[in-house]
Amino acid sequence: MAGAALCLLVVAGSGTAFAQRMSPPPGPFAPYDAPPARGSGPGVDGEGAARMLRARGFTNVSVIRRRGPTILLEANGPRGERVQVVVDSTSGAISGMKVIGYGDKRY
Repeated sequence: MAGAALCLLVVAGSGTAFAQRMSPPPGPFAPYDAPPARGSGPGVDGEGAARMLRARGFTNVSVIRRRGPTILLEANGPRGERVQVVVDSTSGAISGMKVIGYGDKRY
C-alpha cells in the first residue's frame, strides 16, 4: 500500500514539473513582449533603443525625445502599423505603445 502511494506521488509530482516547463507558444505580439537584450549595460540611450526596436522587427525608427528615464520613439511595427513607442531607458523594456497610423499615414 505504501509503495502504491509513493508511486502516485512520484507520478503526480512529475506531471506538475512537466507542466511548469511548458510555456505557451509565441503569439502575434511576440516582437512587442520580448524581453530586452541582456548585456546592454546599465541603460540605453536613444540610438540604443532604436537598435533594440530594429532587432525586434520595427522599421523606419526615429527618436522623438527623451524625458527623464523614458525615451519616446516612432516606428513602423512588424505588421506595418505606425506606432509611438515608450522605452524605459534604465531597463531597455518597452513600457508603452500606441498605434498612430498605418505605414507612412497617420490617423
